[in-house]
Amino acid sequence: MIRLKTYPNNWTDLRVEINRICEELSVSSSELKEVNLNHWQDIEEKIWKKFSNDRNSRWIWETLRNPTYGFYIDFPKLRLAELVDHSEQVWFLLDETVNEKTKFWIYEGFIEPFSKVIWESGHFDEILIVSKKLEWLISYNHHDILVGTEKKIAQLQQLESKIKAGNWR
Repeated sequence: MIRLKTYPNNWTDLRVEINRICEELSVSSSELKEVNLNHWQDIEEKIWKKFSNDRNSRWIWETLRNPTYGFYIDFPKLRLAELVDHSEQVWFLLDETVNEKTKFWIYEGFIEPFSKVIWESGHFDEILIVSKKLEWLISYNHHDILVGTEKKIAQLQQLESKIKAGNWR
């Protein structure tokens, strides 16, 4: 008899999906895990305070402080693992609408397993990848716009040039 894993009733579709994908891909909690719910609000506030002009913004990419750089990129061409050092543990925020309000679920871990998981999921409006030292932020939104701040600007400019020149897989 096959037993399906059950999740708490208060889990949203996105949380269930990310958990299921991690299990299917054998992504361990040492590689990617949900931030403890007692800490998520403090982390989110730090991120908005550092990077946004409006704490109550629905979309952080619309209120990012300068300097920023962004461009259009099709999801199939998006290679997040090439934008972040593989040994750096970062925060990942996934946007979901809950009760008609924006809710970010926060995960922490490494870019490689996160990239594998997010590739399998289509259940997000916005992805934020943030340095735990708050040195930079990368956003990918539902309009297929990739935006970076501060230390990621030059890297995104190079990426856009490669894509335009046809030198990107």
